[in-house]
Amino acid sequence: MMNKILKSVIFSFVLCICIFNSTGVYAKYVRENTFMDKSGYRKVEEIKRFQALSNLPVTGKLDGMTNKVLYNQNMVVQDVILTPPTNGDWITVNTTTRVLTYYHGKSPIYKFPVTVGASDTPTPSAKGKIANMHKNPAWGGMGGKYSPALPDDPKNPLGERWMGLSIPGASGYGIHGNIKPHQLGQYASNGCIRMFNYDIEQFVFPRATVGMPVWIGTAQELKSWGVEQLVYEAADPSAVAEPKAQPKQDKPVETKYRAEELLVF
Repeated sequence: MMNKILKSVIFSFVLCICIFNSTGVYAKYVRENTFMDKSGYRKVEEIKRFQALSNLPVTGKLDGMTNKVLYNQNMVVQDVILTPPTNGDWITVNTTTRVLTYYHGKSPIYKFPVTVGASDTPTPSAKGKIANMHKNPAWGGMGGKYSPALPDDPKNPLGERWMGLSIPGASGYGIHGNIKPHQLGQYASNGCIRMFNYDIEQFVFPRATVGMPVWIGTAQELKSWGVEQLVYEAADPSAVAEPKAQPKQDKPVETKYRAEELLVF
């Protein structure tokens, strides 16, 4: 009787270890991340950034693929660019994964989670470019659909950064900040691309320039244009390209605009 009880206890102990390992609690390898020391909405935001860095669909949840990238050192995160539109800086917005990638030639520099258009107001797929850039922009309310908002208004949905896009056959779209950070990673906008305010203010806006190419499309459309944003398990661990945390930058130099230069969007 005692032997049966002992065997049962040992079996349960081994089973618990297996379960813990499968969920990563006692995993030996943990990929670099910025969310394990966070809680609440801060943790969700950092999970979204980790997913963007890993070319995963942005959900803010520790789903199966997110855990696989987190605990499996054989997972490869790789961008394959056949023919970039420039040897300089350019941007893609993957509407399938809800990820904005900032490239220099064929090299990814930054990856950030974004909100894209809802099903009834989708973000258009196009090879466009940045047409204008403004700090603290006013917002026109979409032609009377909403109440307009002045610069620095906390209800201004553009945040404090706007990068207007030139898209063939479309107008009024842009990449901008937001006042609804909980929607990052969702299909929830009127077609514009929203970013966390910190991400656009500290990283993308200071480096971007008017005229810079911006390619927007689904993962399949981007692939047809020669852009693949991959995540897969490799047989050879030495082939792994581990996603890194976003590099720190010096405080951007503020550009002063005259009031009459601010556009209403």
